[in-house]
Amino acid sequence: MTTLHKPVEPLEKPTQPFQWEHDAYNNDYHGSGRTGYNGLDAHCVTQNTILPAWRTQIGKRGMYKGALAVLPDGSLLASPIDMLAKTGQSPYPTRNSSGAAWPVLLHKSTDGGRSWFPIEHTPLFGKEGSLHYLDSGVMLFTSESLNGVCISEDEGLTWRAVELSCDQRQTHEFSACMRNPIFHDDGTISMMRCNGTHVGYVDVAEGFQFANCRACMIHSTDGGRTWTDRTEVELPWEDPYPFFCEADFLRMPDGRLLAATRCEVRVPLKDKPVPYPAGSMPNDHSAGHMMLTESTDEGKTWSMLREFLQYSEVHGQLTLLRDGRLLCTYANYHLPFGIVAVVSNDYGQTWDHEHPFQLALSLGASTGWPTTRELDDGTLITIHALEPYSIEPPETGRTVCHTVRWQLPPKQG
Repeated sequence: MTTLHKPVEPLEKPTQPFQWEHDAYNNDYHGSGRTGYNGLDAHCVTQNTILPAWRTQIGKRGMYKGALAVLPDGSLLASPIDMLAKTGQSPYPTRNSSGAAWPVLLHKSTDGGRSWFPIEHTPLFGKEGSLHYLDSGVMLFTSESLNGVCISEDEGLTWRAVELSCDQRQTHEFSACMRNPIFHDDGTISMMRCNGTHVGYVDVAEGFQFANCRACMIHSTDGGRTWTDRTEVELPWEDPYPFFCEADFLRMPDGRLLAATRCEVRVPLKDKPVPYPAGSMPNDHSAGHMMLTESTDEGKTWSMLREFLQYSEVHGQLTLLRDGRLLCTYANYHLPFGIVAVVSNDYGQTWDHEHPFQLALSLGASTGWPTTRELDDGTLITIHALEPYSIEPPETGRTVCHTVRWQLPPKQG
């Protein structure tokens, strides 16, 4: 006898988001409202594909967010910070940093990131850093505590600092961190500077008139050795919060500049409930998300922001691959904590969010600041921080800095 089965109807997702039972106002990460679920679509399950990778730790426990550069001979230079060391005085501090910053301990790899060893160098300070080797032979280092750049002409052994200030007009202003320079076709290199006010100040202060954010580009015409001329940048909004914050800039094959910039709850995502009212958290991490903007006139003007990543998905970094695909590597400040990558096949117009690559998992929320570089053989290497330890005392080091070598599946079509 044949048993007839009723056809299975396609499953429909509810139109309303799943409501977690949690209190965003009571948490243990600097009053940031992170519960582990902000930005997640709970009405879904995932199917994982396991891909081979080579994961390596840089240095000891206690290392944290670092940057990554590829040197001319193919060796790699990484810049993790030492969270267990005594903080030092960063040159030309930004107003929000007051100059106190953790030291950077540069490490080098001569085998494509399979192993790392420390190198001796003059002092560097500051987390949320970027590291770039330029065609001129200059290395550039930036960090959130540095209102400028540090320059090395001997592949990272000795460094000098150059101030790139954008005048701060008010007490609560800060200079937002930038992830990389803008490279122009005529050889000019530009660093974007953007000053503004943190969301908490804007919404809770009474009787104080905050100035709108403003931005300028400071230029170098000698390969990054000196920085002099500046160009004022026209922004498409009037708001105290910086239009460019932890921003990453990349030139597309058609010549336009694409930038990923971090926004918070003052720039909410459409049709998605905000984690909490603007200004109600002193550290607005949980509502952080990345948006995209572009320029067709070498950075003088920019398009209005368009949505990209969800709440609690930050630190987006863009990499244009040799096969034409655009990769964005970012950090999950929601479960699963860790590092994720997504791909665009049309230079950032659309993204394949249904097939993300989970590059690393973190036990806690202290993760992030990934940077991905493509090596000569097409292998990708991503540097990132994570928190694999949770119950040890902080002085033993709860964080580590890792690199992971991995490959994208071949491009279809």
